[in-house]
Amino acid sequence: MVNRSTKNTQLTESQNAVLQFIKDYVRNQGIAPSYREIQAHFGYKAVGTVQDHVRALVEKGHLEKPDLKNQKRPARGLLPKGLSLSGVRKIPVYGEIAAGGPRAAEQLELGEVVITEDLVKGECFALRVVGDSMIDVGIYEGDHVIVEQGSRVREGDIVVALLDGETTVKRYSVKSGEVLLIPENKRMRPIPTLGKSLEIQGRVVSLQRKL
Repeated sequence: MVNRSTKNTQLTESQNAVLQFIKDYVRNQGIAPSYREIQAHFGYKAVGTVQDHVRALVEKGHLEKPDLKNQKRPARGLLPKGLSLSGVRKIPVYGEIAAGGPRAAEQLELGEVVITEDLVKGECFALRVVGDSMIDVGIYEGDHVIVEQGSRVREGDIVVALLDGETTVKRYSVKSGEVLLIPENKRMRPIPTLGKSLEIQGRVVSLQRKL
């Protein structure tokens, strides 16, 4: 006998896309998106389409009202189940970094990004990426890389490096005693550092993409 009261929790492709957008938005912005923002992102003709998807996500147990008592900042709308804003922090964006050839570092502070507190425990900052040398690992121009300072760098880590006074983001590698900065773009060659001034400023632990 079929139990007709069993709740259908399976998501459609569109519902899953909306849920993922909300999750990414909350992680990046520290606040839930409005219906209008969801509508604009997906190009829906009517906001009612968004309302239908959100209603279905609530009914299927994927969205819930936030616990406002435990929030450090106001929450707007519904949040993905199990995701709290109580563990978020803001970090500064210190200019731009080249994902191409090294370039002079910009030291101006260009706003803030929001990350979860469990992502990085120590000191960290963000940089806006310029160039396409890291596209093969999904780092694109306009992305913000989250950089952890003072952490131990290992073979294969993606790092922010200061090379002869210019800054770049590359993969760290050591070959025959020499540090190489490896681009993740098949059209580009590794950058040798022998005889140059090199300072590893931090390890890239995450990135954020503007939605």
